[in-house]
Amino acid sequence: MLRRLVRLAAVLVAVYAVLGFFSARLAPAPPSWLALELDAPNSGDVAGAEVRVSKLDATRPEIQSWVEGRGVELLGAVSVHSGRSHDAEGTFEEVAEAALGADLDFVILGDHPGDWLDEPGALDPVVVDSTVLVPGQEMVIPLLGRVLVVGLEADTIVRRWEGEVADLSARVSAVDGFISVVHARSPRGRERWHAGVDAPGIHAWEAIDMSEVARLRLADRWAPYHIVSFLAGLATGTSHRPVLRLNREGPSVPGLLAYDSARSRSPLTMTVALNHHPKARIAGRLVPSYSAFFRTFTNHVLVDEAPGADPSVARDVVLDGLKSNRVFVSLGRADAARGFDFRPLPSADGATRLGLRLPPDAGGALAVRLLRDGEEVGWLKARPGDVLSVEGRGVGVYRAEVYRAGIPLGPWRYGMSLWILSNPVEIGR
Repeated sequence: MLRRLVRLAAVLVAVYAVLGFFSARLAPAPPSWLALELDAPNSGDVAGAEVRVSKLDATRPEIQSWVEGRGVELLGAVSVHSGRSHDAEGTFEEVAEAALGADLDFVILGDHPGDWLDEPGALDPVVVDSTVLVPGQEMVIPLLGRVLVVGLEADTIVRRWEGEVADLSARVSAVDGFISVVHARSPRGRERWHAGVDAPGIHAWEAIDMSEVARLRLADRWAPYHIVSFLAGLATGTSHRPVLRLNREGPSVPGLLAYDSARSRSPLTMTVALNHHPKARIAGRLVPSYSAFFRTFTNHVLVDEAPGADPSVARDVVLDGLKSNRVFVSLGRADAARGFDFRPLPSADGATRLGLRLPPDAGGALAVRLLRDGEEVGWLKARPGDVLSVEGRGVGVYRAEVYRAGIPLGPWRYGMSLWILSNPVEIGR
């Protein structure tokens, strides 16, 4: 009898593991592909009258000039906590070491306010090798939510803001700082942004938060599978992969949907956040470590020139890039995402056309989802290195999402996952 029970338990565990495996890797197939033959340059209409899309010859001088004019691409993590926060462990040296290992150019810290703010130079940036660490603070605005504030100096530091959001934004802008909504749609009510989608004077909006994704996923039926996968990843040095697979909402992430609404009211840069808190130190090692999470959600900031070795200059370059909206984000495989672009093309006839360049080193088939004013326009099949022209036929805010296309399995696709999100570009406004 005992042997039968053991066998039954083993079968149930195996079935659970198989179902968990596929639940983390199957996604609904796109409802329809836009009727565009991308192998033919300057092909015509797409799905009626929403947009006109054509494939461009990337060898043409004007297209090469457009590609080369995008600037220097910096990779970084946003909203990282160190041991300065009351609920985290970790030193600046450990942050810098993990960032270097993940080839990050910058890390913006958002520690909870505490006595560390009284230390001289507490908010001074630091450059370690080629990575700039930018200290900031996660500030509570009662009844409204939380913001990440960067750039305040000793005489302008505020630990808690009781006034209007616009007044705080004005104070931050006066010192060329940076302010972003965080935890916009957190499952924890005390953190959630309660001001709807209004963010007057704020520079950015964290559309996807790794910690919130993890909280939601670890509360469902597949939590044991994800935990075991993460522990197995620690042994093989691939723990970032199961962490990425926690993000299964695709384009329906609440914070991303809210961002599209907020962006329709005022210019806001979309970023992704880690909100990572190493909770313990076991045998001298941080758990969970920075290194696994630094390979998940990455912000790609385009700037005119490399930051250099001066910490203050490097901080200003990063913050200016974030505020200028020259940003796209990747969810895993940040190095392969390099070279993505979505911005206006040069035009001789006065029409506003957007250039969409797929990363040359992406590898494998890609799927592109186009949106206007937060509404889906349609899907395109694309390949690494493709350069497309997107001409909107109406006034609006356009955005592009790139997916790993995966393998079709009827109404599903195996391995299809959201990979890159552009920031919006306006046409006709």
